[in-house]
Amino acid sequence: GGFVALGALMLAVLMASVFGGGALLMRDARRQRQDALQKTSFVSNVSHELKTPLTSIRMYAELLQEKRVDDPARAEKFLGIIVSESKRLSRLVGNVLDFSRLEQGRKRYSPEHVLLHEVVHEVVESMKEALVAYGLDVVFEAEDPELEAVVDRDALSQVLVNLLDNAGKYAAAGLKAVVRIVRGADGSPEIHVMDRGPGISPEKAKRIFEKFYRADDGTTAATSGCGLGLGIARLLMRGMGGDVRHESRTGGGSCFVVTLPGKGRG
Repeated sequence: GGFVALGALMLAVLMASVFGGGALLMRDARRQRQDALQKTSFVSNVSHELKTPLTSIRMYAELLQEKRVDDPARAEKFLGIIVSESKRLSRLVGNVLDFSRLEQGRKRYSPEHVLLHEVVHEVVESMKEALVAYGLDVVFEAEDPELEAVVDRDALSQVLVNLLDNAGKYAAAGLKAVVRIVRGADGSPEIHVMDRGPGISPEKAKRIFEKFYRADDGTTAATSGCGLGLGIARLLMRGMGGDVRHESRTGGGSCFVVTLPGKGRG
């Protein structure tokens, strides 16, 4: 009887191991399949994102090269489009390169004392034309123009560019975005990027910083993108000792809060 009981116990353990191992293998296979689908979608989206500005740049450059534009005003407009699309292309390439470095742990930072007013104002001015093309006006405000932080200037600029580009793509219906420098509850500087767009539901807000994630709704479906901007913004800030989080904005819309390391001056 003891031998039979021991045999039954061993058989039960064996069966549990087989079913448990099978379940783990199936879960791993599903995860790998999901990762593969995400990467395939990512490559497809990036290819589309690269092709769109390249097509515009080539078309307008060829028109100018062949001297088929006699009106100086039209020529000036075409040059503006070429410059705008070139900047858009640079932003995309910068995101892809940053993603690669962050994934491999090769991202290097050069922290320095920066006057936030200067850095943020420079980014806002550089993005105004692109945001106007989306139909979005942007306003810059600073509670204290003397606030400083110790960050990598280029990385912080990339974070703000990604947040503003995201607002242009998904919140242009709100017509206006506000970028504001404030002091946080502990005195540390924060940058708030606010819009009056449709907002983000709590369920989707939990995933918006995941790589490749794009909410499956009408706004996203109608807008090109590769699902990297917000994820890269958070990774860059965390790499510098800060963070990025999303909050619902009172009265409707979204607020992305960029928290910075170090205390503000004054």
